Amino acid sequence: DATFSNSTETNTKISLISPNNTTDGRLKKTWIIEDGKRYPLKGGYKNEVLASMISSRLGFNHVTHTLEVIKDKVVSKCECFINENTELISAYQILYNNCDKDDAYETYISLLEKHEIKDPRSSLEDMFILDYIMLNEDRHLNNFGIIRDFKTLNWISTAQIFDTGESLNIIDYSDEEVIINGDGRFFYNISNFDNILDNIKDLKKYDLNKLDGICEEFDELLHKYQHITKMTDR
Repeated sequence: DATFSNSTETNTKISLISPNNTTDGRLKKTWIIEDGKRYPLKGGYKNEVLASMISSRLGFNHVTHTLEVIKDKVVSKCECFINENTELISAYQILYNNCDKDDAYETYISLLEKHEIKDPRSSLEDMFILDYIMLNEDRHLNNFGIIRDFKTLNWISTAQIFDTGESLNIIDYSDEEVIINGDGRFFYNISNFDNILDNIKDLKKYDLNKLDGICEEFDELLHKYQHITKMTDR
């Protein structure tokens, strides 16, 4: 069920060699291969696609998600952002036993700069701006990091922004007030979403006018699949 299986058999033998067993997170996931390319599919389709739409408009380096129907379910689909020569090294692996938790942000940036990663601060700021806009509660140290050449072990670049599935957990909404469920994550700390912005040096570089009309565009996309998702207009 966690990998979009329709089987109801309790004695079904599960293959432990499937990459689905080592894909972290709480949302349903599975992998497919099309035309020789690997694509992960994810059950949290709404948030991932909206994050892609926002990132595209703001010029962020992000994983592009699209919507597809698999086994009568709407899923988000993206191309795998590593290949046979590269690997993802998470922020957790980079910082493990390597920093004071109270200074993890600057330590992380310093470590990336020492490995000649281009402009890591801007990449992180873009990620946290997206998390702020999306109310992402789950930016833990295993869902961002760097891309490394696994043969030479050279650090290549920051990873594209990925995994924004646990977002938009809003308890109630009206024209006067939005009630948010939870707080954001900033490295080892959990705090109010507004406090995350204090770590961004220049907020004026972000032209949020580029997001004009995105609500209507997203609304139209959700209605396109409403006959499958059964999502109510409310």
